[in-house]
Amino acid sequence: MSTIEALVRDHRVVVCVGSGGVGKTTTAASIALWGAMQGRRVVVLTIDPARRLADSLGVGVLGDEPRTVEPAVFTRLGMKVPGSLAAMMLDQKGAWDRLVARHAPSEEVRARILDNRFYRSLSGTFAGSYEYMAIEQLCLLDESGGYDLIVLDTPPTKRAMDFFEAPERIREFLDRRVVRWFVTPYMSQGWSAAKAMNRTVGFLFRRLEEATGVSALAEISDFFSAMSGMFDAFAARTQTMHALLRASSTAFLLVTGPEEQALTETEFFSRRLREMKMSLDAVVFNRVHREFAADPELFPGGTVSRGDEALIEDVLASAGDLDGIDTAWLARNFVDYQLLARGEALRMEQFRSGLSRRLPFVTVPNFESDLHDVAGLVGMHSALFGRGAARRPRRSGSSRPPAKRASSASSGGRRPAK
Repeated sequence: MSTIEALVRDHRVVVCVGSGGVGKTTTAASIALWGAMQGRRVVVLTIDPARRLADSLGVGVLGDEPRTVEPAVFTRLGMKVPGSLAAMMLDQKGAWDRLVARHAPSEEVRARILDNRFYRSLSGTFAGSYEYMAIEQLCLLDESGGYDLIVLDTPPTKRAMDFFEAPERIREFLDRRVVRWFVTPYMSQGWSAAKAMNRTVGFLFRRLEEATGVSALAEISDFFSAMSGMFDAFAARTQTMHALLRASSTAFLLVTGPEEQALTETEFFSRRLREMKMSLDAVVFNRVHREFAADPELFPGGTVSRGDEALIEDVLASAGDLDGIDTAWLARNFVDYQLLARGEALRMEQFRSGLSRRLPFVTVPNFESDLHDVAGLVGMHSALFGRGAARRPRRSGSSRPPAKRASSASSGGRRPAK
């Protein structure tokens, strides 16, 4: 079975990408935990993780600074974790404020920007702002030198490529050519005068109003005026982001579900990655239903089909010990399940046919309930890293393994797309 063990072992940064609702957060956390179990210093940057997961890691409410999982959390589960695991959650507004503080030429300029109403709207709602700050935080973690493995759970976006396009989008917005529209003397005459003097300026302001909700021309002009001495730093930072995302030490792991809509988005995503000369390194199919093999003596071809409900009900009835069980419902449910699993398998195979066979394709089963604790994260390891992966920990005081839980789930040139 193909796994992602070598992928995680041989890279310093693993970026989990894909559309929302496919289990990226849980997958990222499980990979990070596995890295710590291999003796590495690991940090996972998550996007709004489930509260139960944060609680189970013993870190309480996650914030914008890495919080280390205490060894006692693992000891209680009988786990040996020779490495370390820290977790943090992206704070979009706080990250922007710290970025401004780092690059502002003076305390006066810093305060002027942070108090600006247009800036507050920009840092909270501007398209691409969330994705930009996720990459910025990734760069900071990389530059800290404090971690052997950094796992990023990318923001859930309407367009999966927003994550990759955000740095350039912000750079173009904070461009010197844009600044000239806002810092020329006639701007101080106000909105109506600007519209009258230049229709292009008026159109630009209307677009800014729509994007930010801020209509005060003076505040917009003051923001760009205060930022004018920082654009070189932002441009340089964009280059740093591009370099990290394309570095040979960075791997992209695409997490998707077997549903038709999820795979359609995933196909577009993988195609755009190739167009951007970026490599897709592995695919995780999450929450997959496995089709059970059917007795070929009873079912021609070894598969269950619609119309086999009566035959299945007879088989169930002959098994005995089913008093009080609605065998007709059970038979219909089993047929529905088999057809669902077969449809998923066909869609996954069709998707895989469009990509290199050398690309690791991992299938994570649809567990019985959500994976919101350490034991659940370890439960994913056999699917992600193979049967030889560390076993699921036993709960303290229990002689039985816990029930399965569901997945909810730098420098150098980037190698060419596969």
